[in-house]
Amino acid sequence: MKLTIDRALDPKMRVPQRYLINMIRELKVVDDYTLVINLSYPFAPFMQTLSTFVLLPISPAAIEEHGEEVRQKPVGAGPYVLKEWVKGDRIVLVRNESYYGQKATVEKLTFKVVPESAAREAMLRAGEIDICYSPSPANVAALKSDPNIAVDMPLDTRTISIGLNCQKGATKNKLVRQAFNYAVDKKAIVSKVLFDTAVPMDGPCSPTLFGYHKMANQYDYNPEKAKELLKKAGFDFSQTIHLRAPQGRYLFEKQISEAVQAYLRAIGVEVELKTYEWPTYVSRLLKPLGETKLELFLLGWGPVIRDADAALYRQFHSSMNPPKGLASAFYSVPAFDEAIEAARMEPNPQTRQVLFKKASEIVWDDCPWIWLYVKRFVLAYRSHLNGMVVTGTEKFFPTYVTKK
Repeated sequence: MKLTIDRALDPKMRVPQRYLINMIRELKVVDDYTLVINLSYPFAPFMQTLSTFVLLPISPAAIEEHGEEVRQKPVGAGPYVLKEWVKGDRIVLVRNESYYGQKATVEKLTFKVVPESAAREAMLRAGEIDICYSPSPANVAALKSDPNIAVDMPLDTRTISIGLNCQKGATKNKLVRQAFNYAVDKKAIVSKVLFDTAVPMDGPCSPTLFGYHKMANQYDYNPEKAKELLKKAGFDFSQTIHLRAPQGRYLFEKQISEAVQAYLRAIGVEVELKTYEWPTYVSRLLKPLGETKLELFLLGWGPVIRDADAALYRQFHSSMNPPKGLASAFYSVPAFDEAIEAARMEPNPQTRQVLFKKASEIVWDDCPWIWLYVKRFVLAYRSHLNGMVVTGTEKFFPTYVTKK
């Protein structure tokens, strides 16, 4: 385990999720079953962090034999082993007959790469696949009505919002950011665009996270109030606001962006929308304040740790502003930083709840995002399968699935 953590902390290694464990200061091996981990500062969600995929142990023998090629030749002790990996097409796992625990009931699992949701749905209906990842929201009702198909859609940790640059341009003014929130009908977007496969945000993180608080003040659809706030802010209606969105990353991302564009235009704000392929988009999100041209941008954020720290700290603490992090709204408020720092260092859960509430109220009022919605993780599968476990962290576990 020490080898695994040391590798994850090694700055020479490319580890996008390193921020989850960068508070580890020192590791000491006591014996074959005991590892002492010293932190640079107290971190309340650390035990949860230890259970994430970031710290899955790597075989020292595999590292010695394969070096960095171990990524293509994974070695583990789970119920399945890798048989085939064809990049861009499929991954095939077969049952590990030497597994120490209960043997998997399914002999082989094939993960087929099918980018188009319509194609995935057609394959599911035809029986060519058993499980369909993220079907189109427009077709969920039809899938539910099919007796041969079951649909699970637990509330996700992932939120989808429109980031607002808090340091540059028109959205530097808090009144403008609040106005944009009142201008957008989130309930209509959820029902008419997403077909109720999401719920409107009523706090700055998903209700599935510890530390979530529903805010007393809600930004209900109120275009007249939005206009009043823009007038109070001295907003220049002759300017064009630039909205950017990714292409091929989230379901209905373009339709969501177009809806936001239409709502802002309805209150007199001219908005230009452009979309980019995900790698290009991320490169823009990571530009520092002096180089960024982002004003409004669509972004999803799905913490793997079910703790509000993973959402609030990672997106709104000033230390996470690009290029150090992906907090591309460049939100920087000392009172928020102080509250969220105290929450991550406080061991008492009740006290943490109070601190999270304080931090949430501050950021909710400041509106570094247009608070859109919390998505549901939609998974459709053949109804003859029994024992599927579908989680709000966008995972599903078919290990012990049996036919009914």
